[in-house]
Amino acid sequence: MDKNLSESFKNTISLDSLGEMAKETAEVTLDSLLSEGVLKEFPIIGSLIGVWKTGIAIRDYRFINKLLSFLAESSKLSFEKRLQIIERLEEEGYQSEAGEKILAILDQLETKSKAIILGKSLVLFGNKEISKEEFWRVAYIIEKLPMSDVLALKSWRSTDLNAVEDIRKSLYLSVGLGAFVLDFSSEGFYWHKRLCEIFECKILL
Repeated sequence: MDKNLSESFKNTISLDSLGEMAKETAEVTLDSLLSEGVLKEFPIIGSLIGVWKTGIAIRDYRFINKLLSFLAESSKLSFEKRLQIIERLEEEGYQSEAGEKILAILDQLETKSKAIILGKSLVLFGNKEISKEEFWRVAYIIEKLPMSDVLALKSWRSTDLNAVEDIRKSLYLSVGLGAFVLDFSSEGFYWHKRLCEIFECKILL
């Protein structure tokens, strides 16, 4: 991931007018993407179009749509909170990589709806409702799980993880939503409550 893209992403997140601009581009079309238009007002969009010098492919168009959906949701944070949010997400010893990580995750998401809930997660972090570590764990879950399995977390409280079909259960275990304990007092598979609660009570409302 180009370092300039990461810096452009940080500059875009911290735009004072991000909310208004995101509304204007909520239903972006391919024609508007290919023209100069309002999209160039987003630093990250201008940088991306500069990278795609040979033309914009359908994959790139899909990425722009996911990015805009993410930005529209992120714009619900106050301007003051967005100013420092990327710095707050940096890992000690790995400076200037948070923007790259978010862009890489967005690139891997298969649907715009996932980009929206990733934006919701960023807002939760910005409002200090979840920690930095929880944000990255939630982002990983959103990236790796099929959307149907993410949505199924709305009813995790009434679902016995031991009774979940094997494929879905394996996916939940692989992303840290559940675990297995083998001892005399164990009930076998169990949910990791905090992560499940974040999805149920804060993201999938």
